Amino acid sequence: MASEADKAKSLAQRMAEFAFVVRYDSIPGEVVAAARRHFADTLACALGARNAPIILALRKDAIATGGHADATIIGTAEKVPAAVAALINGAMVRHLDGNDIFVMNRGGASGHFSDGTAGLLALAERYRRTGEELLTCLVASYELQGALAESLDFWQRGLHPVTSVVWVVPIVAARLSGATPVEAVHACGLAVATGTVRNTWIRPAQTVPIIKSVAAGLAVKHALEAAELAMLGVTATEDALETVLAPGDTQPPPTFNPAPIDRLGQRWSLTRNMLKLYPAQINTQAAIEATIRLYQRGVRAEHVRKLVLHGHRNVAAGVQGSAQAFAPANRESADHSTPYVMAMALLRGRLTPEEYESAPWRSAEAKALMAKIELRVDFQLDQAFIAGGMLGVRLVAELIDDRTETIVVHQPKGHPDEPLSETDLLEKLSWLLPAPARALTPRRLLDLCNRLATVEDVRELIENCNITDS
Repeated sequence: MASEADKAKSLAQRMAEFAFVVRYDSIPGEVVAAARRHFADTLACALGARNAPIILALRKDAIATGGHADATIIGTAEKVPAAVAALINGAMVRHLDGNDIFVMNRGGASGHFSDGTAGLLALAERYRRTGEELLTCLVASYELQGALAESLDFWQRGLHPVTSVVWVVPIVAARLSGATPVEAVHACGLAVATGTVRNTWIRPAQTVPIIKSVAAGLAVKHALEAAELAMLGVTATEDALETVLAPGDTQPPPTFNPAPIDRLGQRWSLTRNMLKLYPAQINTQAAIEATIRLYQRGVRAEHVRKLVLHGHRNVAAGVQGSAQAFAPANRESADHSTPYVMAMALLRGRLTPEEYESAPWRSAEAKALMAKIELRVDFQLDQAFIAGGMLGVRLVAELIDDRTETIVVHQPKGHPDEPLSETDLLEKLSWLLPAPARALTPRRLLDLCNRLATVEDVRELIENCNITDS
């Protein structure tokens, strides 16, 4: 329980207190181990997206604009101002929709907490912090975002969960930058007042625009700028978060549970982040896994009369199961489309970034197979999703020879209840990392992150991630 003194503090003050007090040796070993795995996964997601058209456009603009060479664009030797690196690297981390995501013990998931990692890495490089300090700050960032996710339903408030990056990263960035806890609170206030993220782009029957990839980078860039302004003496209100969470004239009072904030440092949530096995929206993961299992049984697209997927509302309806999902218009919509990812999983027996190259959603074979897919919201699976956060599905394949094949997935691989093995993680890293000019193999990347706490300057890690094509 929070003391009376703690209750008198603003939410930002309590968050900053945790961020500045936590030390590496106070973090449980299993949490540190998870942080290292998540960091390796985050770096690999960024490296896998380094040649995407929007990323190349951002890189070209940044180099042309110039500025202080503070931080590296991941995978290259190019250096740009830290906030610009946060934008580009943040977009890289998010672009493939393969980075980790926090899963709740009740309906659905919250944010991708690794969205903030690019900003913290840029500052750690700029200020030449140790690997131990970077890991500590990564854990602090995840824990603060986890506490907020459990305290507040962002979606219910009309906010996109990337909002947690805007609220949390300025505080942790202040610590990495050598600021004071007071300046961290002002940094949070500045970011909250000017950068809280409304959900305007994840809606059924709406084509998902490129903002899905770039929003996280913009949010973390803004977070770093807020921290820098606070260090220059720009102040904000200490209760900015309380002001945002207060009911408006037309809004009901928000449901905010302060208990997770009170438990910071006593209860750890980082291990509740899911390492996704496939580059697609979280609610489609079980559908992909079920379809790949069907493929492994020898079933092929030409054998299928109908595929019926029984699942919860966020896989069989909503954005993932809307009419628009059966005719995705771009990559951003395709990786949120249950029928599309199922079709590609059965056509190719896998789902990697290659299954989005050259717009295969436009192909006749993908369209024909999507037309054979039926999505049904199952009452029991939906109740299990709402009450216990179960993401499972039941896939029934009706074949042209009148046989029926049924696949059941209770929780997808990568979920905290079904964690990825090291072999699974290395397999994922193998399709994220390109054939490099330098020998950054999946095993080497994982080893580099596993020994991060011994690194005196994080630039050593960053230099080893330079895989610029020769």
